[in-house]
Amino acid sequence: MDSAAENTPPVEVKPTRVRFLVLAGLSSGFLLAYLPRAGLAPLATTIQADLTFDDLQMGRVLAAFYAGYFLFQIPGGILGQKLGNRLALPLLQLTAAIANLLTALSHSFGLIWFSRLLLGLAQAGMVPCSAQVIKNWIPEAKRGTASSLMGSFMSVGSIIATGLTASLVGPLGWRIPLVLFSLFSLCWMLLFFLMFRDRPEEHSGTNEAEVKLILSSVSSQESESQEKQSIPVRQLTYQMVSNGNLWLFCLQSVFRGFGYAFFITWFPAYLEQSSDASVQKAGLLAMLPLMAIVLGTLAGGRLIDLIYQRTGNKYFSRSLLSAGSTMICAVCILLASQVPADSAVYLISCGTFLSGMGNPAIWVTSMDLGGRHTSVIIAIVNMAGVIGGYLSPIVVGALFTYIKGMPMPDWNLVLYLFAAIYLGATLSWALINPRHTITDDESQPDR
Repeated sequence: MDSAAENTPPVEVKPTRVRFLVLAGLSSGFLLAYLPRAGLAPLATTIQADLTFDDLQMGRVLAAFYAGYFLFQIPGGILGQKLGNRLALPLLQLTAAIANLLTALSHSFGLIWFSRLLLGLAQAGMVPCSAQVIKNWIPEAKRGTASSLMGSFMSVGSIIATGLTASLVGPLGWRIPLVLFSLFSLCWMLLFFLMFRDRPEEHSGTNEAEVKLILSSVSSQESESQEKQSIPVRQLTYQMVSNGNLWLFCLQSVFRGFGYAFFITWFPAYLEQSSDASVQKAGLLAMLPLMAIVLGTLAGGRLIDLIYQRTGNKYFSRSLLSAGSTMICAVCILLASQVPADSAVYLISCGTFLSGMGNPAIWVTSMDLGGRHTSVIIAIVNMAGVIGGYLSPIVVGALFTYIKGMPMPDWNLVLYLFAAIYLGATLSWALINPRHTITDDESQPDR
């Protein structure tokens, strides 16, 4: 059973507009981050033709982002802790803008690969830093909804990038859209620094009641641990390595990262190859699954909060909701293999809607498992997702090469692969217990 504290209804305090501005700043930051991250996918075939890359080379270019993203997850979270997120987040956005300009200037495999690696390094710290901002600014009972905004605006950025680059590549080529994305990021960097403060008590726009509510949402475990001496790094490392929940949490992240990366890397090219769609049509159709992820993420965040508020049960609101949604997602993708390619996009979009419902659970479960180590835990889990994201474009690029070499190309093999991936995420989520932090003694009964 969950603790009585989990079942205690939250005190309602009307938030000031500052809390909304914090969420708006984070959300818009993720939107802008995903413009260069997802914007290369609709340009892939154009870049291949311009720079004479084959599918395997383009797969490595698309995967380079994830290599950098993997390497700087934990350092990025530490950067936020050392500098404060008011400095760290604008600094990361500035570096990302510079990296994206390098992509636009690239004329060789080496430079474009390095620029995508640098983009990944720059954007790696955004999730752990933003998770800490949510923990510092948002009461526990509202974190599912807040986290859903982060996830949904990531996909909004992917949608805009996919549609905008597909529309602009004809009249402007593939370089100019990337330059525009960098200019947007520079504007955000300046505005966020001027408007944001690391903690609500440091901002003149908050009131005393709101600050007390946010501070009171710190879990009893975290409050107790702050009164004690900090856990030694060696002991904390052992607790993380030996924690089965954390391993399962990382495993689902590998599967989900693999699946999502497909839609922001190879999916437009898949539509071109499987249905003979033009670059423009494939780019527009590729927006549908991403739009579905936005809606699913928003719905999932609200469901997490509702289920938790009604039951006080973290397993139901986090793990069970995510396991059920990814299982139905896998079924939708399997069904898509049995219909014509144009119709398959709609079934795939139903699947991505359901997969999106589990996105906020990743943020909230990181806070549940991490306690005061939230930024470290979400960085580790994000690193695991990056492994999937890195492997996805490489594996799919190799699969494309294999399919093209078949006497009768069977593009349904791509769908079979991703149905299996989402089933793997289902099994992982079903076994995760979010009721304990990594520093809890799990031999004790659930509280």
